[in-house]
Amino acid sequence: MKFYELTPEKRRQILKDRGIQLNKINEQTLKGLNSLSENVVGQVRLPLGLVEDLLVNGRHYQVPMAIEEPSVVAAANHGASIFAKNNGVTAHNQRDGIYGQIVLKIEKDFVLKKLLTKIPSLINLANKKFASLVRHGGGVKDIKARQSASLLYLRVLVDPAESMGANKTNSILEFLAGKLEQETGIKEKLFAILSNYPSQLTTAKVKLSFTSVGGERAAKRVALLSQIGCNDVYRGVTNNKGIMNGIDAVLVATGNDYRAVDAAAGVLANQNGKYRSLSKWQVKGGYLLGKLTLPLAIGTVGGSINARKDIKQSYRILGKNVTASDLANIIASIGLANNLAALLAISTTGIQAGHMKLQARNIVAELKATDDEKSKVLAVMIKEKIYSETYAKKLLKKIRKDK
Repeated sequence: MKFYELTPEKRRQILKDRGIQLNKINEQTLKGLNSLSENVVGQVRLPLGLVEDLLVNGRHYQVPMAIEEPSVVAAANHGASIFAKNNGVTAHNQRDGIYGQIVLKIEKDFVLKKLLTKIPSLINLANKKFASLVRHGGGVKDIKARQSASLLYLRVLVDPAESMGANKTNSILEFLAGKLEQETGIKEKLFAILSNYPSQLTTAKVKLSFTSVGGERAAKRVALLSQIGCNDVYRGVTNNKGIMNGIDAVLVATGNDYRAVDAAAGVLANQNGKYRSLSKWQVKGGYLLGKLTLPLAIGTVGGSINARKDIKQSYRILGKNVTASDLANIIASIGLANNLAALLAISTTGIQAGHMKLQARNIVAELKATDDEKSKVLAVMIKEKIYSETYAKKLLKKIRKDK
């Protein structure tokens, strides 16, 4: 049997026979994981952190973040607390659909105008075939076609309703491609697959008092850093990485495809042929104004969301009746919160100050010591601003010697 045909237990045994030590895992857990992925031999777990209070469009949310970097969760909470003092975030999104692409080879006798007249009937056929999606408020909304030499390109707009829609969109595209191959002048299908081109754009905005961000000088420094991020690619890409720290953590916690969002965000940042910051901060009318627009093709149902208990837990934390539109607004707001916290840190104490305090916690956690000893070691490390494993061990010896 091939490796992928084996049970997870047998795959694990093969690795053990090769001298690889594996972590223990519950048999039932392993079975569940095997239904979610391929060649499963174990699991990698992430901590689930929490943004305690994020105010978006007048509603308070507790937001789960799955990430191993404590500074990201801390930054999101810091940004969210500043937003809460300023009436929160105003956010909106365009849940107009995601794009799919069909490319076919065509014969010399193909007539584009003739095909264009049949597009309405193709849309109707697809929506009848996938009636369940239509009943949930989605379906095929539009088809655009263009010809380039011996190739026909079709761009299909699919509204996935409350789901991410990747699998459903691909099924629709395959169905449409099959119908198109029956048309005169069409030779064969090259491919039919969704596109991760930016869609479902979501915008989050805040209006912050100078006092809430540490004064007018701090606000102006944030705005200047933002301007640099729009003009300098080295700063722009780092700024966007900081935004995606928070975005990806919520996407992972809610079972959404962070890879698709990251790919689309990269295109949006470079849409005018020049890479720039996705966020914009400016001082205007006595306030610090912040804005972030992101492509968020996300969902609250479908995929692995319904099959995973850990993901269901995240939705219980978010609260009842959170729609895909609500979740997109929340995610964009988290990105803006992380961005503000990072810009404030960079423009004042420096980003490493906060990072290293949190890193000290990780170092201390690895010490073979009591909780009381760890607490004392951590306090001294932070006070002295020395964040090394060697120093932590030295402090532990001193604490024990002084007892």
